[in-house]
Amino acid sequence: MPNDEEHTKLSRLRTGKSFIELHKWMNEDYKNPDIHPKRHDIIKIPQNLEIVREKFGNKAVEEFLYHIKEDYEKNIVYKVFKTLSAIKCMFFSFS
Repeated sequence: MPNDEEHTKLSRLRTGKSFIELHKWMNEDYKNPDIHPKRHDIIKIPQNLEIVREKFGNKAVEEFLYHIKEDYEKNIVYKVFKTLSAIKCMFFSFS
């Protein structure tokens, strides 16, 4: 999972802005287990989108989604599923 600095660097490359406050806010739920809704929970994306829009503005919504995407792409479970999917495609393409 990228840290706040990595997320801000990627945001800056995409948009010219760091969105540092958004990324810090996103990662607070790892430090505080009492935060609800969980900000990285994909089931809570619709609820969190509205919170992000209210707190950080419309442009931050896209960066919120990128933040989640980048975190999931660094996750080992995601990598395992992606590898298994590639293996499955290779196996069935030879049938």
